[in-house]
Amino acid sequence: MTDTVFTNRNLALRKHAATWQVFLALLGAVTVLPFIFVPLVARAVPEGNPTLYVYGFLIFISTNFHVASTGWFLTDREMRAHLAAHPVRYAVAPAAVIAACVAGFQLIGPPVSDGIVLIFVGWLLWHYQKQNLGLLSFVAAGTDGVPLSVWERRALALTGVAGIAGVFSVAQVAPAYLAKEAALLHDAGAALYLVVPVIVAVAVVRTPSLRANGLRLFFFLVGTAFYLPVFIFSDPVSAITGSATAHGLQYLVFMGAVSGSRQKSLRPVFVMLAIATAGAFALNHAAEAPGLLGPALKGLFVGGVMTHFLVDAGIWRMREPFQRGYMRRKFYFVFER
Repeated sequence: MTDTVFTNRNLALRKHAATWQVFLALLGAVTVLPFIFVPLVARAVPEGNPTLYVYGFLIFISTNFHVASTGWFLTDREMRAHLAAHPVRYAVAPAAVIAACVAGFQLIGPPVSDGIVLIFVGWLLWHYQKQNLGLLSFVAAGTDGVPLSVWERRALALTGVAGIAGVFSVAQVAPAYLAKEAALLHDAGAALYLVVPVIVAVAVVRTPSLRANGLRLFFFLVGTAFYLPVFIFSDPVSAITGSATAHGLQYLVFMGAVSGSRQKSLRPVFVMLAIATAGAFALNHAAEAPGLLGPALKGLFVGGVMTHFLVDAGIWRMREPFQRGYMRRKFYFVFER
């Protein structure tokens, strides 16, 4: 069965149709709207306008709030047992990353701390694009059931590499002494991005599911356009904040579905939101802390977010039997067609 549009007859007749359609609608909205809303606010909304409160809230929940929401998995008995069974991936490696970041910022400083920031930003954008790949995999599983083709994967991967290359100068995260190199890297990223439409065209030609499945094609095209703002806008907010906001909101849709799946009450969802709120305030404090231990706390912040990358990549690794079974049960409305 192929879902050719968002609300066609096939969608209406599938099992759990209402839940599936709400899930798709939320994912579509939170993926696309930030790319319109963020540049609009950055360029056209004056200071003091109430719209800025909405913008601030969205930034809050899509940044450290979504990062901290991963902590909910520690409250889930089934996932907690899996985490405990793999201490190297979920405990030792995160602890080592955090310790290295704290030491790099507090004890060594530049240029080591500058290098850590560059690694962090590059990993951050790769993490965003891996989520887009996972989102497309979910859409494929919930519609035609055909696995992603190598060309779909290549197009999304190339988009990620181009975005990473372009972000350092436009987001102004590269240190001043690397400004020239960052600008050259931005030009290289733009050249790479020019190849993406070619790979997209090859994917469409060689993947029948993309031509027949409107949902799959929509999320594929959005994923390959995810870093276009990096090469369109010159100000950091317009260039990358839309991508960051879309990523964080996507993740919260997934976490809402996981924590609330087949629950008799909304208590697990509220627990997830409470963990996310507490974690967000802690991460915000660490990122902005002044004083003698300010560098160490900033390192703790960077390492903590990197830990989210590590843990998240393991938890959502669908090629592994446990994760695949766990997510299939949680996302029953995707896989039970």
